[in-house]
Amino acid sequence: MLLRLLLLLNLGLLAAAAAPAQNLVPRLILEEDFRDNHRNWPTGRVGNADFRLRRGEYVAQARGNDNNTSVALIAVPELAQAPDFIIEAELSTTNAGCLAWGASGRDNMRLFGTMSEHRFAVCGWREGKFFSTNGDNAYSAAVGRQTGWHTLRVERRGSQVTYFVNGTRVWAQERPKLLGTGVGLETNLGAESRLRNLRIWVLEPAPPTPAAAAPDVAAPATASAPAAGAAAPPAAPEAADAAAALAAPLRTGQRLALRNVFFVQGKPELLGDSKPELARLAKALREQPALRVRLEGHTDNQGPEDKNRLLSEQRAEAIKHFLVKYGVAAERLETAGYGPSRPVAANDTEANRRRNRRVEFVVLGQ
Repeated sequence: MLLRLLLLLNLGLLAAAAAPAQNLVPRLILEEDFRDNHRNWPTGRVGNADFRLRRGEYVAQARGNDNNTSVALIAVPELAQAPDFIIEAELSTTNAGCLAWGASGRDNMRLFGTMSEHRFAVCGWREGKFFSTNGDNAYSAAVGRQTGWHTLRVERRGSQVTYFVNGTRVWAQERPKLLGTGVGLETNLGAESRLRNLRIWVLEPAPPTPAAAAPDVAAPATASAPAAGAAAPPAAPEAADAAAALAAPLRTGQRLALRNVFFVQGKPELLGDSKPELARLAKALREQPALRVRLEGHTDNQGPEDKNRLLSEQRAEAIKHFLVKYGVAAERLETAGYGPSRPVAANDTEANRRRNRRVEFVVLGQ
């Protein structure tokens, strides 16, 4: 009997090891450009620093040159239910400043940024005890001496957290406890530290592919039309055409529309006419291997909103698969689907609905 139990246990372990890894897709839950303070970022004196919003940045100026860490956070409750997530922001500091995440106190806070010796490091408090590491990464040491903007990225996947500077992995840690859901800015040692373009994604299982996707325009216009008296979604800024931009080096922050990419109506299947523009995008990304890109799918408002959102996600994924096939590393590509929620024109004519049915990409950093 014992031998049989051991055999069954081994078979179960082998089956678990052979099972494919769960496919997780990012869902954007926070995008902060610091143009206003609708999220109630702390301002004024916090600890030993003065915090304020300034021209699309969150700024902290430390008082004095003492080694006295000052941190301001906002709560992001969704992180409490998300074992897998990504936090990304751009940071600039004159001396010592960090992207902070975790609890507001020192029970479980992590800081990721430039230390006083001008190298990027991860430090913080783990159950009340301070820890710090500089890694031994030559890239981190070199880039930390620069005082310009750097893109910091924290990826938590299960028990492991990985840290990136400008797309380069600089450190990882195992089994951190998430005792708080705050995200914000830290400064120290007389420094002025600045944060901008903060984004947070939770990673969720990919939705199953339905047997048949909703059509773009065949459903009655009343299926998702606003109720009488309800306001339509505000028009988003229309992205520039990617066709001309792909001839020049891409830049962080660019938002470009893939206007020459076409799909089967109501489905995420790419048409052959899409290949030239997608091949140019793949070539541009291969030539700039540090760049990361977010592909965003959009639809018009015809048909059920939930099916349109799913269709927009699937179309962004279809483009990702094409780019991976053409030599772009999958970890450089993120996808998101917004359905009809971000129109660039009113959905009142077929020409305008065609403008809303689009895929855009955003250059996240390098």
